[in-house]
Amino acid sequence: MKEIRQLYDRGIRNFWFTDAQFIPARRFIDDAVELLQKIVDSGMEDIHWAAYIRADNLTPELCDLMVKTGMNYFEIGITSGSQELVRKMRMGYNLRTVLQNCRDLKAAGFNDLVSVNYSFNVIDERTETIRQTLAYHRALEAVFGRDKVEPAIFFIGLQPHTHLETYAIENNILKKDYNPLAIHLPWVANKLLWNPEPLGSFFGDVCLKAFRQNPNDFGREVMDILEERVGLAPLEEALTAPVKAQQPKQPELLTL
Repeated sequence: MKEIRQLYDRGIRNFWFTDAQFIPARRFIDDAVELLQKIVDSGMEDIHWAAYIRADNLTPELCDLMVKTGMNYFEIGITSGSQELVRKMRMGYNLRTVLQNCRDLKAAGFNDLVSVNYSFNVIDERTETIRQTLAYHRALEAVFGRDKVEPAIFFIGLQPHTHLETYAIENNILKKDYNPLAIHLPWVANKLLWNPEPLGSFFGDVCLKAFRQNPNDFGREVMDILEERVGLAPLEEALTAPVKAQQPKQPELLTL
């Protein structure tokens, strides 16, 4: 609060919380409530702020305080709109909870932009899970409005000593003795930007087409092209993950 006040007195009215995640765990909810309440009590009513938030840790009280204190933009990184893949990637959150919390934010009066980060072609991605992610994204659009939900498309950068690296080695995507620092070698660089076959070429083609058609609205274009090609799953299918991991089916052949 001292830092915010110091900047405010110098004329600053827009703030970005640069923590990796605003409210990274439920045990910090009380701290976030305290901070936002102090902003309310401070009388700084003309500020706006933004953050990368962990949306599964929101509460109706936090949503109300976020709107009252001027939050006018936030980012959420859900990676996939398929609960099955979120579980396999060990992301640790529940997509149903995230969706409900977004509804609570909207009910509290949030009417600004949200950026949603997606990383397609994660572990065991296939046509069914692409459809699920599209269904989840359309559900977020139904909450905030299509023009307010900006899909940001990423490919995961593979990091050493992670679950994803182990998966890549076990599935012969990476050699066990590869050098993660040898990014000047094309075969290493290509593998570390995670977009393996058989879906790698499909997503590459979709991204190229989206960029050529509408580079100024790339994310929404990607989502529209994907829906055109594979369709939508029922939302409930996206929100439900099998309790016991099932053997993934082979991805369907997709026409480029």
